[in-house]
Amino acid sequence: MALIEKLKSSSLVKSSFWYTVGNFFIKGITFITIPVFTNIMTVEEYGLVNNYTAIASIFSLFVGLSLNSAINNANFEFKEDIKGFMSSTLFLSTISFVTFLILGNAYFIYQNSFFELSQIIFNLMIFQSYGNFLINFLSAYFTINVQYFKFLALSILSTFLNIGLSLVMIFTVFKADRYVGRVIGSSGAFIVIGLLIYLAVMYKGKTYFNKEYWKFSLKIAIPLIPHALSNILLSQFDRIMVNSYSGSFDAGIYSYIYNLGVVLNVIWSSTNNAWVPWFFGEMEKKDYEKIKKTSNYYLLLFGAVTLVSMLLLIDIAKLMAPPEYLVGIPLIIPILLGYYFQFLYSLPVNIEFFEKKTSYIAIGTIASAMINMILNIIFIPIYGYIAAGYTTVIAYFFLFIFHYLLAKKIIGRQLFDTKMIVAVTTVIVIISFFLFFLTDYIILRYAMVVLLLAGLYFIIKKIRKRK
Repeated sequence: MALIEKLKSSSLVKSSFWYTVGNFFIKGITFITIPVFTNIMTVEEYGLVNNYTAIASIFSLFVGLSLNSAINNANFEFKEDIKGFMSSTLFLSTISFVTFLILGNAYFIYQNSFFELSQIIFNLMIFQSYGNFLINFLSAYFTINVQYFKFLALSILSTFLNIGLSLVMIFTVFKADRYVGRVIGSSGAFIVIGLLIYLAVMYKGKTYFNKEYWKFSLKIAIPLIPHALSNILLSQFDRIMVNSYSGSFDAGIYSYIYNLGVVLNVIWSSTNNAWVPWFFGEMEKKDYEKIKKTSNYYLLLFGAVTLVSMLLLIDIAKLMAPPEYLVGIPLIIPILLGYYFQFLYSLPVNIEFFEKKTSYIAIGTIASAMINMILNIIFIPIYGYIAAGYTTVIAYFFLFIFHYLLAKKIIGRQLFDTKMIVAVTTVIVIISFFLFFLTDYIILRYAMVVLLLAGLYFIIKKIRKRK
């Protein structure tokens, strides 16, 4: 009971909860809308929509130059004029946005499509990418200032507008081409909200060019573009490759299962939103022992959430889509395991962000993305979409190892409990192996996980007594 009361009063836990709710709207939209769009669209159309979304997420980095990544550090460096910093940085992103529009349309003078996107869809994708960047830009400001209710409001607005416009388009103008209706509805929502954010930030900041701000932003953001791009390639490019090698039907199956797995990614990104401001504060105070102790609880709890997610999503997958999608259920285990290793890598990489060593961050991420792409090129033609799930796990594992070793070198000490990480990870890998073979044995699966959670409870209780 004492632990529960402590958790209730914890600002870290409280903000994690509200960020989770917000992220389920803004980043979990693919999960929220799964039963809607899988039942009104064909598997092929669903695959094409996710192919479009994957390409848009890649372009959102370049169109906005990843400048939202500079907000965290700028909030400390330019606290007195953070609004001016934001408007100046946003104006810098406008130059990049216009450049991409010009170059992109010039490309269509010589080609008829871009990764199966027509010129009209391509332009919508560029606008959506920039709108997505603008939402992330403002969300970064809300996050570092722990304004989770504003973050929540932005998340809910963007989600409902996205779903609402898409359904209107699909059931009215684009009944015969639901893929286009979904794309126009989605891009329209990002364009409207992005425009409102742009006008608000520029009006409040009233700064367009500031050499110091531009230099500061670019110094942090540019080295992170390869890192962020590689992260997206790790999580999204496999859909594009499945679509290219196996066709839109297999891409639809893969995307359905991957979108189910996004629930764990949402929980990770939400807890990370709460973790980063707390972690930066403790690093400022050099309270390394507190960080190590708290990270152990974080690790245990996220490990438990990973296993529970594996358990529940196997059955949820059977309920949320027509029967033709269910052939992909075995993918759930490797996809969630990949998200677990993504969580692990986020622990040491935050040290690199704090120390402003962003140029180092990209190295490991690029290498992991290359591993993923090479393995996909080799194994997808042989084993189909199932291979993409396992190659992602391998890539994220190497990503974690690289950053874990690099973070130790940067600060001269190991900030996290290696024994605890090895123990928890070993348990998760072993349990996930059994869950993979027990997908059709519901009683055995639930009994095993209940026993595991009971064991976790007693472990935490024992740690509490000892410390």
